Amino acid sequence: MRAAMENNQAPFSLNYLTLNNKNNGPTYPVVIDYTVLTEFLALEKKYATDTVKLFRRNSHPLRTNHITDTSIRLLMTIGRRFNTKGHLNGVTIHNLYRLMNDEYENSCSKEQFYAEFQKFIDTGIITVSQDGVLQSFKLSAFKRDTERFIIINPVVFTKKFTDLEVAAQKLFLYVTSRNGNSGEREFKETIEPGCWLYTLTHKNRPSQIKKLLKSLFDLQPVDQCSLLKSYSISKDSFGRTMLRCTINPAYIVRHEAGKHYRSVPAAKIPSSRKATRLRQLLKLNGVSEFEKLNHGLPFSRLLKLTNRSSIKLLRHVSERIHELFALHRYDSERGDDIVNTIKYEVESDHFFEYITITKQTGAYAYLGIGEDSTDSSRPLQFYRNIHKQFTPKEFRKICLRALPLLQQQFGSGLHSELIQDSRNNINYHFYLEDLLINLKFGSTEQLAN
Repeated sequence: MRAAMENNQAPFSLNYLTLNNKNNGPTYPVVIDYTVLTEFLALEKKYATDTVKLFRRNSHPLRTNHITDTSIRLLMTIGRRFNTKGHLNGVTIHNLYRLMNDEYENSCSKEQFYAEFQKFIDTGIITVSQDGVLQSFKLSAFKRDTERFIIINPVVFTKKFTDLEVAAQKLFLYVTSRNGNSGEREFKETIEPGCWLYTLTHKNRPSQIKKLLKSLFDLQPVDQCSLLKSYSISKDSFGRTMLRCTINPAYIVRHEAGKHYRSVPAAKIPSSRKATRLRQLLKLNGVSEFEKLNHGLPFSRLLKLTNRSSIKLLRHVSERIHELFALHRYDSERGDDIVNTIKYEVESDHFFEYITITKQTGAYAYLGIGEDSTDSSRPLQFYRNIHKQFTPKEFRKICLRALPLLQQQFGSGLHSELIQDSRNNINYHFYLEDLLINLKFGSTEQLAN
């Protein structure tokens, strides 16, 4: 194993390690939400009164409130693969197991991994729901009490680390969570009967804790560079037994703006005729990238929303997505905004019928849709104002009647509701629905403004 260094950088910062795993390139640090890590370690508080349980038919019995080597592997995999909101969508437990094995230098039992995942569900660390056509996993405690994250060095993925006694691994995670990324700050904690360190590590003597510290000190993920800089267990001036240790600053990861610590896998959308048809229509409208937004979750929601829709409605939906892409340059985090807009429109009776008539007659160009962030809701606003005033047949006639007036007054179209009349030195708002309703009653007052 060696440190990944760029531009001959000195090896005093070992944040990226080239490991004997399946990663293409260096393995980078993993970020864990502080509240999630705290609740994870707190499982050990009920260990003394816990009983064993068979979480999977072919797995070994496990204690519900006990942290194993596989528990820690699962936690690190969650930190790497769940998104910044604490969700993972459309990824099976088997795929998560495979991704975990790709990152660790040595693998663990698949059955034990499945059992640990079920234990995380049973203890409430993870909740499961159905989001669209996808199964969704969520970290229950994610950002519940704090915005604090702990960035953990990739040494946790090494065989040297996973070969340690589990108690030593838990102790390292605890020290890291308490010290955060605070450089060479010394960690100090009192050791006494009934203390938390004894509960966490299942030890009851200072000499046993010292042995764990020594194993961490002797560990050299990179040759000639120990994981701990120093450690001791001694009496303080009040006669209390104190644990003191300092993590080697070479293994402390400090947050840097722009650095990415997660690698969220894309959702796997179940194959179906509806999904295939929707993909084809999105591609036809030049917005096939919509499927990849936010790891596939918006596409999944759209599939659920249009599950019983006709091919005609699907065409309208794909065309509307094309319009929304043109109106706003949506990024991966705003894919849900598109679906929310579509949802309101689909749930409004006859929305697409009236909007189609508006487009076919040419009146749609005068809705005043431009680059304003609120313009995505303009078609729905227009529909709600006119659908009770006209039957579809009447609406087509009134749009055709209005078109010559609109062309004469505004040319080929409008990109804003605010009209600047330089001739009369006034500004006013124009709403197409007002004109159409006025025409119904024989007035062109809206144009006269």
